[in-house]
Amino acid sequence: MSYFTPEEKRHFKRFGFVAKENIIPEPIRSSAIDVLWDTIEADRDDPQSWIDAGPKGNLPCRNEDAIGATVHQTPVYQMAEELAGAGNLGSPGNPLCKMVYPTGHKNWEPPRGHLDGYTDPDRSEAWTFSIGVTMNIADVAPNSGGFTVWKGSHEKVAEHFRSHSLLTGYDINKAQEPDIGSTCERYEHAAPAGSVVFWHHYLLHGASMNCGHDIRMAF
Repeated sequence: MSYFTPEEKRHFKRFGFVAKENIIPEPIRSSAIDVLWDTIEADRDDPQSWIDAGPKGNLPCRNEDAIGATVHQTPVYQMAEELAGAGNLGSPGNPLCKMVYPTGHKNWEPPRGHLDGYTDPDRSEAWTFSIGVTMNIADVAPNSGGFTVWKGSHEKVAEHFRSHSLLTGYDINKAQEPDIGSTCERYEHAAPAGSVVFWHHYLLHGASMNCGHDIRMAF
């Protein structure tokens, strides 16, 4: 069974990502959201308490079974493996829980992209991976914290690394030399709950500012 059409695979190769809807079933999402609300420092029934709430960063609830079910009880891993090639991926762990809380204002500004694996400039090495997966656990509206990528930036990053050390990825993250993001079209995954983006590890990406009303819940 193939999860992707030939056109979707061409899109992944050309732009570095492909998005699919209706991948995470509602019962799995609902159970995961219950865990999130038990973790978030905000009142589920009081939207005013969601503004600039916490915790920031990766939530500590990632090891809960309801969180892991979004990967282990869905075809997400099999879909990623289809794009990367059979046998090219390690066994999946539980996903990271990434919240983007509302800012409480409407002064939306576009995000700046970064590469994963180039976050500690004091280290003498960089780590990488094959495919990233971002799952919308709840609906995401435009300008509301959606996962954002820069189309085709994976090709430009790969070309850069053909003649430069991987450690120069730190400079790319600082939008210094080279400033790849400014040459690529930006795509924000404002999409319904259950939608999933599969993305190449060299793709510039980031979460947008959340000027909406709801917490952006994504794994």
